[in-house]
Amino acid sequence: MKLGKLSLIAATAAVVLCLQSASVWAIRAVGITVTGQITASPSPTQIEIAHHVYHIQPNSPAASAARSFFLGQTVDAILSNPGANAEPEVVSLVLHPGG
Repeated sequence: MKLGKLSLIAATAAVVLCLQSASVWAIRAVGITVTGQITASPSPTQIEIAHHVYHIQPNSPAASAARSFFLGQTVDAILSNPGANAEPEVVSLVLHPGG
């Protein structure tokens, strides 16, 4: 009887742990990630990655981080879903691993 209860508890714990990660992913902001080299000096309002200009969302982590990057660095930019102007904006900007 004890072994049956123990296996039931272990199975319940495994299901709970599996569902926990799903709930964490469910609240993650979905956006497109763009990776490339910075091809023009970034400003707090826009950044050019691989010869394409992206606007930076005001008051976002990307707005404060943009000045710490330099021409030629490889970055990962996470874009927001298109807003009212139908253009996605950069919300996060990090140095690409190895870049």
